[in-house]
Amino acid sequence: MELHSKNIRKILFIILFSIIAYTLVQNLGIAAQAFSWVSAVLSPFIIGLCLAFILNVPLKFLEERVLARIDGKELRWWKRWKRGICLTLTYLMVLLLILVLCFLVVPELKKSFSLLAENLPGYLGELELWIQQLMKRFDVSTAALTRFAMDWDAMFDKLGEAMQKAMPGFLNGTVDMAAGLIGGVFNFIVGFAFSTYMLLQKERLCQNAKKILFAFLDRGKAEVLISVGKLSNEMFAKFVSGQLTEAVIIGILCFLGMSLFSIPYAPLIATIVSVTALVPIFGAFIGTAFGAFLLLMVRPITAVWFVLFIIVLQQIEGNFIYPKVVGGSIGLPGIWVLFAVTLGGNLFGIMGMLLGVPISAVLYTLLRQSVFRRLKEKKISDFEIRRAGKKLN
Repeated sequence: MELHSKNIRKILFIILFSIIAYTLVQNLGIAAQAFSWVSAVLSPFIIGLCLAFILNVPLKFLEERVLARIDGKELRWWKRWKRGICLTLTYLMVLLLILVLCFLVVPELKKSFSLLAENLPGYLGELELWIQQLMKRFDVSTAALTRFAMDWDAMFDKLGEAMQKAMPGFLNGTVDMAAGLIGGVFNFIVGFAFSTYMLLQKERLCQNAKKILFAFLDRGKAEVLISVGKLSNEMFAKFVSGQLTEAVIIGILCFLGMSLFSIPYAPLIATIVSVTALVPIFGAFIGTAFGAFLLLMVRPITAVWFVLFIIVLQQIEGNFIYPKVVGGSIGLPGIWVLFAVTLGGNLFGIMGMLLGVPISAVLYTLLRQSVFRRLKEKKISDFEIRRAGKKLN
């Protein structure tokens, strides 16, 4: 069999890929360090890409829905400044949302910590009384406890020595933390600028990307990659909008339930649960921990009832609301949504939970399209498939 140039290139590519894969497996530590270094260098652009993709959802909504009527008036200045005006309105909407959350959360936090400081002596008194009751119930005398008495002076001396030894490390850690904070702020500023440029020039950037694909790849491969990219963009956009819708629904249900059972801090806790619910399936538990802490300062039994209420609400949300709202928006069956979130979370943590659903939706859609195309090429109908199943039974 003669080897054509295309076959030779494929064989060389497979050999090269095998060598690279083997080298990476044999040097996982070095590969991990290299990946970490590349991620750190590209982090501003990764942040910018994520910001641009998320902000593109409300930007597109403003352009195509809210302000679409102005397009028909054929105003020259509007065509020139449309993108800039819509992007500015998007930033203002996000800023307003952040300010509202801050005005809701910060005063309540201050109030809760003040309440904790006031009630702490009472809590310690109740703890002491509870210990005395346990001692009486189990017939433990005070004399028996003196065997376990501690030399507090010696303990504080040792604690002071340990703190002196740990002080240099603490100072170094503080410096590293400050440097990390400055680096994070710098990365966010660069990422914000990069996202702004991407949103302002997204049509031109997409056109340039298409030119590069058609210039260096065969026409068929370029069209396939463009089709996959378009599908991925569509699925991720639907996922973001579906996730926002689901977060609003869970926040409203949380507020209504807390109001029904007369649980305090209903607006604040419902808002926090709604924001943390942006993390698929399990995100609401983060807000639950915060809400339980606030309610613990008021009345411990109320915090217990609140946690039980959220557990029930989370079961409803995880098994019914989330698969229907998010899964329905991206065309992914509910069982596959749960599978994607669970698998992504186990493999890559929170980031895997966030990205597992849209990535699975893209793969599911590509597989479904491939199956339909092959069945059509083989001229096999659904009726024949059902009849074949009956024959097997």
